[in-house]
Amino acid sequence: MKTLRYSPFAISLLFNVLPVRTEDIGIATKYCLRDPPPVLQYDTRLRCPPPIDESVGLRPVDWSPWTHRPDCVGAERDPNTKYCVYSNSRHGYQGISIITKPKTAAESTGMLNEEFFGGHDLNTNFTTPSYAIVDIPGKSKGVIATRKISRAEAFMSDWASVVLDLSFPNAMQQEVGHRYLHLAADQLSDPGKVLALGRSSTRATDIMEDILGTNAFSYTLGGDTHMALYPEISRINHACRPNAFVRFSPISFDAKVVAFRNIEVGEEISISYIPLNHPREKRQRDLRRWGFECKCSLCSASKTEIAASDYRREKIASLQEDVMKAISELDGSTAIRSSYEILALVKAEDIPTMVASQYEVIARLFWKAGEIETATKYAQQSLDTLADLGYIDPRPDDLSILLKDFTT
Repeated sequence: MKTLRYSPFAISLLFNVLPVRTEDIGIATKYCLRDPPPVLQYDTRLRCPPPIDESVGLRPVDWSPWTHRPDCVGAERDPNTKYCVYSNSRHGYQGISIITKPKTAAESTGMLNEEFFGGHDLNTNFTTPSYAIVDIPGKSKGVIATRKISRAEAFMSDWASVVLDLSFPNAMQQEVGHRYLHLAADQLSDPGKVLALGRSSTRATDIMEDILGTNAFSYTLGGDTHMALYPEISRINHACRPNAFVRFSPISFDAKVVAFRNIEVGEEISISYIPLNHPREKRQRDLRRWGFECKCSLCSASKTEIAASDYRREKIASLQEDVMKAISELDGSTAIRSSYEILALVKAEDIPTMVASQYEVIARLFWKAGEIETATKYAQQSLDTLADLGYIDPRPDDLSILLKDFTT
């Protein structure tokens, strides 16, 4: 499984996490009546659908917006914990199937009607498609640019086809789990788009288990950890210094791929399957689960260049620990000094997402010290960096929302 506007606490940013901003959700708080009068029952069901399972009625309207009646199974050790397959074969490009708990499915039904701001027509200003999926020597399939792609440009979009609660596999006997994985695929409008994806596991005993383990991304749904499979995005290969990144939507099941830098015609498009800040040996160890040795430009550089890069990355990790320790000891001066050192190192290593994160860490530290003007300056730099990357769509109230988060 491959390892999205602000974190509730800046310390998470020290570990290269760029979570989805909660205010990007943009959905008003829903007030659901427990026992609505008859005149409001239909509206309440649309806005606040109740959890449903295999006991739901026999009419399609009873399990709407799903196109298939839920198929459910109780956990082996706790039959009261139930997981169901919820499918909508008309959603996105080839439908979506979600294996999760009834409550989670009910809370996420509204996401079926949402999509990324700007939609999915990303290539309307060009006569040539942005990319093509081709055979790559030594890598099976891959994605290459078929026109010049500009820095911060969103050039690929995709919808999740299969979403799986990560607690499901361990809650079921293997045979039962595999049967539900295949049911999830079968209920898509184009199961072949999923079943044709690459596989890398030497231990998986089922094709769907292998496909999800190889291609799915970590995903949060209803507060629980899931994995989500995006068939088109899954064709993009890994690089430790990638030229693109995946931007996930907090309000829907779609995602976009955005260019970190200008990508030339014929250049292979790459994303990172692992955190960007690890030294070479750890990166190679982490990538073994996909069954390959990375030979990207960063990993195949000269010994001198690799040693210098590894030193900076190990120094970043050490300084992050220093910052954590200083914060716990209320030593603001040391925390800020170490944070400045981290900022210089991530710039030298060209890890742009960490640059944005580090600006926010510094902003929070100055805010805590009561230096509001300096904190505001670094908060704006964080926002400007994220916007420049194409990671966020700038809004007039971004800064005020971020600063308000500093006070919570």
